[in-house]
Amino acid sequence: MQFPNEKAFTLLEVLFAFSIFTTIIFFMLPVFQIVLDHKDSNKRLQEMEWDVFCSQVKKEIRIVSKAQVVSGRLVLTLNSDTIYYEKYGSNIRRQVNSSGHETLLQNVASVTFTRVNNSVKISVIDIWGREYSVRVYSYIEWVPVI
Repeated sequence: MQFPNEKAFTLLEVLFAFSIFTTIIFFMLPVFQIVLDHKDSNKRLQEMEWDVFCSQVKKEIRIVSKAQVVSGRLVLTLNSDTIYYEKYGSNIRRQVNSSGHETLLQNVASVTFTRVNNSVKISVIDIWGREYSVRVYSYIEWVPVI
């Protein structure tokens, strides 16, 4: 026997389909949040790396006997060692006596080292276009730049 409304959905079928739809949406929202927050976490991580970089550079520059900027590289002299800071690819690296490869900061688009009197100014632009800058003063009186 056939009923006239057999081709229509029942209320139970509609509620079942709606519950499946809301369950899918419920689990998809956190996935979208994770994907969108990943970009922000990279930016926050870059800020933390910048803070660590500044601490390391400040500690070293304050005790060196000489600082120069040569061909876009920061050259520091400490006792008989020569320490180089330079951009290498998208990183800032540190070398001692032209050997080694210590990565100090990543995701760098450009870096500028400037010697100003008894201080060094380091300006960095990261790959997201944000600018960072630090000026480090030495405890030791350097020879004036000629």
